[in-house]
Amino acid sequence: MLLFDRRSVLMLALGAGLSACGFEPVYKQGTTASNLQGQIEIDLVKGRNGFELREELENKLGRADAGSPYVLTFQLTTSETGLAVTEDEGTTRTNLNGIAAFTVRRKDTNTVVYQDSVRNVTAYGTTSATFPAAVARRDANTRLAKALAAQIAERIAITSDGWAT
Repeated sequence: MLLFDRRSVLMLALGAGLSACGFEPVYKQGTTASNLQGQIEIDLVKGRNGFELREELENKLGRADAGSPYVLTFQLTTSETGLAVTEDEGTTRTNLNGIAAFTVRRKDTNTVVYQDSVRNVTAYGTTSATFPAAVARRDANTRLAKALAAQIAERIAITSDGWAT
């Protein structure tokens, strides 16, 4: 019984501490970040990885129409590094590194309002069979695109009070 009372007191103290810290959800209705949903057009990029990153960004930021005030452009760079190497110099595990440098501009003035870059890493296993290795690699690229898109959307949301109107 005494343990239960300690937990209750601890939870109340923790709740009071959070409410006093000034924390406010980024996507709360009426915030700058929530008002940006569907307001950032994402530029087209060649290649499967660029396409997947663009699709994930549209899922996170909302699909914009032609009248949106902002445009986001990005450059995606990926590289692979072998992690696990067999005795005969074959790679069985590969790291996929990704860096996405992005810029948000106002469409009407072409002014850069926010610029940053994010990086992430994922890994995949390879075998001597070609098809399973290709599927694992493609899946790793999709995971990387999702992770980078989440980071970009988060940075835009967090900083939007400083540049969005």
